[in-house]
Amino acid sequence: MPEQQGAEVSSMARGIVLVAELTLWWGGLLVLWLMLIGPVEPLEWAVGGSAALLGAAAALAA
Repeated sequence: MPEQQGAEVSSMARGIVLVAELTLWWGGLLVLWLMLIGPVEPLEWAVGGSAALLGAAAALAA
């Protein structure tokens, strides 16, 4: 039984990481899209860059 609980927790953790990674990537894509259609504030650059870096780190960690 303990092995099964450990597998469920591991699966749930992978799911959480996947959702976080997808959210960050979509956020980065949104910022890139905003850059193409209008002026971009420095804060948007920072958010997009951070999202891309965190997404890449999550992908490597998974």
